Amino acid sequence: MKRRTVLIAMMVCLVSVIFVCTTVQARPMTIKVSHQFSKGDVRDEMCRVFGDKVTEMTKGEVKFRYYPASALFKAKEQWDAMRMGSLDMSLFPLDYASGKVPQFSVSLMPCSVQNVAQGLTWRNKPIGKKLEGMMLENGVRNIAWAWFSGGIGSTAKMVKLPADVNGLKLRAAGKKFEFMMREAGASITSMPSSEVYQAAATGVLDTVLTSAASFVSYRLYEQLKYVNVPTKYAIWFMAENLCISEKTWARLKPEHQKAFMEVAEWLHENWIVENFDALAQTMLKEYTKAGVEVHEMNKAEFGAWRDYAQKTAWKDFADNVEGGQEILDMAVDAMD
Repeated sequence: MKRRTVLIAMMVCLVSVIFVCTTVQARPMTIKVSHQFSKGDVRDEMCRVFGDKVTEMTKGEVKFRYYPASALFKAKEQWDAMRMGSLDMSLFPLDYASGKVPQFSVSLMPCSVQNVAQGLTWRNKPIGKKLEGMMLENGVRNIAWAWFSGGIGSTAKMVKLPADVNGLKLRAAGKKFEFMMREAGASITSMPSSEVYQAAATGVLDTVLTSAASFVSYRLYEQLKYVNVPTKYAIWFMAENLCISEKTWARLKPEHQKAFMEVAEWLHENWIVENFDALAQTMLKEYTKAGVEVHEMNKAEFGAWRDYAQKTAWKDFADNVEGGQEILDMAVDAMD
């Protein structure tokens, strides 16, 4: 009788262990996604579209929790947080890490990308593979490429040509834009786009370059008097990619990794161009409605900026960044 009681107790323990293990295995993996952009911004929407589709494909085994508006990490802190594994994913402007990986400045190089669709071709070209390899070397894996056009807004004057920035207090966004604008006579102040509204309101800045999405989502039309909208031509295109910590990636099951990449390619083919190409038109509409003086860059103005960029930002990158000329050549080749 005693032996039977012991056997029953052992069986109960075994069943309990199996139940606990099964419950633990069934518990979904929750991915923390951080970015600097406000809730409802198209970049926030992109993260949520991606997460919803992955959750659906993995039948709820992978879920996502979102932290917009720098709620979890400040804008530039996200890179190191992903590297260390304390942050799972971010919609991250790659140039923000160029202080640590100078080659990333090519992802915000004046006049080096023609449009969103052309920028997305980097994922299949040597320039994209080169940068993705460098990201992996730093513990961060690229999931999806995302390109945003940007314009120039000011409280002081309309900026159409390089000479127009002389004497302005300017946020350029990106080390090579900063170099180019400084060469043209601007006084440069560096900050993430999430801080521009307050800087413009207090006079710390009078001119800003940022994405069409940020011009709208941060309501900069409440501060600016002039804006050069990137509807037909844009000197400013920035890679703001969906990235994942390599430590997090390693914890995903192979079938979950496959789902991540399949959803990323779906975004590339079906979502990004359609949603991002519309941003400049949305910007034009909102700034016109707000009574801001609007200008749309033309071909001759773009040509003047490109000539100036080649003599300043491009040359500085080629001369002072390790492998800079090779990487710049790859970027130019990707425009063909």
